[in-house]
Amino acid sequence: MKNFRVYDGEASNSATKVFGGKSSGIRDWDKIKYPQMLDLNKSLFAEYWNEDEIKLSKDIEEYREKLNDTERRVFNIISGKLNWLDSIATDFNFVLGYLCTDSSVRSVIAMIDSFEQLHNRSYQYLTSSMLNQQEKEQAFEETKRIPELVHRNELVITPIQDMVDKAKQYLFLEEGEEPSDELLESIAFGVLSNMILEGLYFSGGFTYFHSLARDQKMIGSNNMIQLIRDDENQHSTFYGMLFQIVMGENPQLATPENYKKALDYVVEAVNREKVWATYIFQGIDTLSIKEYHNYVEYLANLICRNAGIEEPYPENEQLKSQWINTYGKKKRSGEANEIVTRTDFLQGNAINYAHEGGEDFDL
Repeated sequence: MKNFRVYDGEASNSATKVFGGKSSGIRDWDKIKYPQMLDLNKSLFAEYWNEDEIKLSKDIEEYREKLNDTERRVFNIISGKLNWLDSIATDFNFVLGYLCTDSSVRSVIAMIDSFEQLHNRSYQYLTSSMLNQQEKEQAFEETKRIPELVHRNELVITPIQDMVDKAKQYLFLEEGEEPSDELLESIAFGVLSNMILEGLYFSGGFTYFHSLARDQKMIGSNNMIQLIRDDENQHSTFYGMLFQIVMGENPQLATPENYKKALDYVVEAVNREKVWATYIFQGIDTLSIKEYHNYVEYLANLICRNAGIEEPYPENEQLKSQWINTYGKKKRSGEANEIVTRTDFLQGNAINYAHEGGEDFDL
């Protein structure tokens, strides 16, 4: 079983394909197939932080005194379900990196994986700061038993698990044998599922924290979510690029039927998110459900645009609720009273991704 090779002296340093190709394993960053990977690698390195840098002492007080019972329950459940999904994302990236035959792409996946683990700790930090151990465990357990949430999450868990299961085939390929189209397709749809997990189910969940901050509540928690959202924006750029690369390197996959399947999948994800949102945000005064539904459609358009798929909601091409960007972006250093927004993570084609300047950021 030599399908994952740490070194292949007969192969070039530049990979022939991202999946199912050949590469020496040596990371010669001046000789990589997709130069954007170096930009992404540098950009990710610039964003490292630790969860306990965010001070939550005021939030702990506000959680008990400012939030009502409904707001507290939603805070707990949203934090728990984000933890759930980031746990899946961590393992997804582990398997995806093992399947990848381009060492520069594998390096980016490894970095993203480290961020997913950081985010996982961060959601735990939020709940552990606000709740005692029994309350936290109860909140995390409840997320696994809400039918609307389970139904929603199954949509992304199933293709990711399918990719993991089919990855076993890769282990038993004979030397020189090509991976099947079935495996390559499962990788493509695993990547798309992870885009929905991050670009729709994560980004949508962040909105609740932004809405509390707009109401001058739980500012520290929102500061942490801003950091996570900025990371996830970069991840979504990468996965959109990767989906396009897989389809481009394997034209037998780039069929009208597969693109229709991908579009239908995104639309189904939106429908399930709307059902979940209608349930969880009922009675939340800081967030309009109708407004949130519009935002979900906007996010779906961005995911499709990034992945090179037809956009399903032309009436929501532009973000209607600008406050989401206002309260969802990090401040630049020296601009304490102004939140400066970057270009949204999918407003340009991911293949043309370019690293921004190295401005300093703080909270």
